[in-house]
Amino acid sequence: MHSERMHEHLRGIGAAARESGLPVSALRFYDAAGVLRPAWSDPVTGYRWYSRDQVDQARLVARLRQVEMPLADIAAVLASRHRPAEALTVLERHQQGLEARFAVARAQLSDARELLADPPATRFEAPAAELARALAAVRYAVASDPGRPELTGVLLDCSDGVLRLVACDRARLAVASVPVRHLDGPPVRFVAPLAALASLPDGGGVPDGGSGVPDGGSRSMVGVELRIDRAVFRGSGAEPIIAEPVAPEYPDYEALLRASWVRGAHLPASDLVSRVVNDALGVEDTPATPPGRRDIVAVLLRDNGVDVVRPSAPGAVAFDRSYLLEALAALGGGDVTLALDAARQVLAMACLARPEDRSLLMPVRLSA
Repeated sequence: MHSERMHEHLRGIGAAARESGLPVSALRFYDAAGVLRPAWSDPVTGYRWYSRDQVDQARLVARLRQVEMPLADIAAVLASRHRPAEALTVLERHQQGLEARFAVARAQLSDARELLADPPATRFEAPAAELARALAAVRYAVASDPGRPELTGVLLDCSDGVLRLVACDRARLAVASVPVRHLDGPPVRFVAPLAALASLPDGGGVPDGGSGVPDGGSRSMVGVELRIDRAVFRGSGAEPIIAEPVAPEYPDYEALLRASWVRGAHLPASDLVSRVVNDALGVEDTPATPPGRRDIVAVLLRDNGVDVVRPSAPGAVAFDRSYLLEALAALGGGDVTLALDAARQVLAMACLARPEDRSLLMPVRLSA
């Protein structure tokens, strides 16, 4: 009878939740945290009962919860609710924090609106002659397949103070680097149309016969501004060239550059050209050769050099001969290094003077 009379003045947890606006789960949480204990809990069922005063406290907790007040501050407000000055101090401190965070959020949203209206730009300068040299080193690998529009352009990948020009037609990949000056802005990738790059001034010719070694003379500069939606190139005494991207993205070319290169060798480019062009043993035209790839050459890398051999030779890897000669010509002469990715049998070639610039050739797959 005493328990029934007591319950007449209490509310169950469901009723307390409805009256206060706090979910049942939240009332259980605040009980477990020691912030808002029920007036009585059934020792057998664990069911919670709340007094009128506790429902009022729960209403206050619901409001503080909506403004993301920390649990410790909620407990402090409840503990000092009969001392309004202390409770109001806690509320004032939390409000000041909210206003400060709101000011930061408002500034960030303002910046976001500006970025949406005008995407961020990355600006730098590059020597015109070196840009011309880099373009000459990669343009042979630009694709013409309309089904892969991103490959019909040249990727401009600018980061860490270096601009990389990248071209790939899926059978070959070419990468050439240009140092940049006065770089301002985040790393950026832009797939530029080949025609726009070909219209740039050449700065009076490629220095030092195409080796990429600066000649010490005065060289004109090209100012470059890259955004996600456009590129602007400004040469000395010329009208700016404005270009839209060929495609929004470019394949992950760096995955190939990170391959496991083995069996490296180096030799004068002229020697390799002579072997590829003149060594009849290296050329094989058989019915087993895929259509359109009759003119092939097989390369065998050895510890002390390179052999041009028949494609049927053990360990040999076959390549399109014209593609190999184009890649060698694009490297600009001098000594070259060769390496092979054992897993995919991709051939990598680089000029010793510029080892960071590479041409990669995919192998010709011969039928059994």
